[in-house]
Amino acid sequence: MVVGAGTTTVDSGFMAALEDQYGSEVSIVAGSTAELLELAAQGSVDVVIVHDERQELNFMANHAGARRAAAFESQFLLVGPAELVDSITAGSAVDAMGAIAGAGYTFVTRDDGSGTHSRELALWAAAGVTPDGAWYIATGQGMGLTLQIADQLEAFTLVEAGVYASASDIIDLVPIPLEESGDLRNPYSVISVSEPAIDFFMWLAGESGARGVAAADAAVFAEPIYRTVTTTP
Repeated sequence: MVVGAGTTTVDSGFMAALEDQYGSEVSIVAGSTAELLELAAQGSVDVVIVHDERQELNFMANHAGARRAAAFESQFLLVGPAELVDSITAGSAVDAMGAIAGAGYTFVTRDDGSGTHSRELALWAAAGVTPDGAWYIATGQGMGLTLQIADQLEAFTLVEAGVYASASDIIDLVPIPLEESGDLRNPYSVISVSEPAIDFFMWLAGESGARGVAAADAAVFAEPIYRTVTTTP
């Protein structure tokens, strides 16, 4: 069975731990949400774990045999160089994005059709910003590589919390303190597109999967990162 998983979950180490909890060997293919859903449409993967509701619903509308359920969730973080983060006093993620653009601080974007990139674009839109110019740098890469590039450039980026936690010892970027809001919530769905994936789909979307998510999270991180959500597959 081939599982397509967002680079956020692979680069953080969470997917490898989740595979251990599932108890059966699977082949994991990492990619952006757009890439993985294209692979699913081609029949190149059996199941995907993705995190962009708009793309997911569009896929489901065009693939009547697919099954979709909530899987787990994490958070996004806005991170940047400590000395520049200290200059941003905005309380919300949207305000912080506006402050970054207003100051002309360098921002590194994935620009790869990922759920992370979709969320970033939504935050820019909410802030009334059209990101372009020399300060806005696209990588076209996954989450881990994009975070490394942002660190090397001493720039800001939107990063998934698990990837940041796994890299926090080797990078200098720090999170912007922000007020709690739904703007940075990062829900993942599991979508099954073939018969061999039904067992994995039902496991991840059910109570056994919830226990597996909690155990995998505890095995990788010192604090809770990935959390289960209530779902009925």
